[in-house]
Amino acid sequence: MKLIENPIRLNFSLHKSLPYTMRYLYGKSNVKTFRLYTLGSVHVYSIDAFDRMDIVMTHEHRNIKQDEIDFVLKALLPGDDPATLKISHTAKDRIEGDLHKKIRVKDLVIIEKSLK
Repeated sequence: MKLIENPIRLNFSLHKSLPYTMRYLYGKSNVKTFRLYTLGSVHVYSIDAFDRMDIVMTHEHRNIKQDEIDFVLKALLPGDDPATLKISHTAKDRIEGDLHKKIRVKDLVIIEKSLK
């Protein structure tokens, strides 16, 4: 497996790319920086807010495998213990339930790390 960072276009917006997910995670609060990666056909968004860091993994056609999650954790958060992170495999169901809208991806995993 290989995690590849994608260049960000000038007019790229997370709120347009992941509208319901960003609204669920941050509401109206601001994001400091974000980076886009691909891991094969899995899209990985590393989002750095002021008090936390989120990694959002999406796949359009299949479920995300545990070894893909482990690989992303080793690559993006090498010094962190996975037991201290909040990994949500049911994020898609929670977002769809709260917003009463369907998300266009097959699977969505959110990894949260507190920066406090």
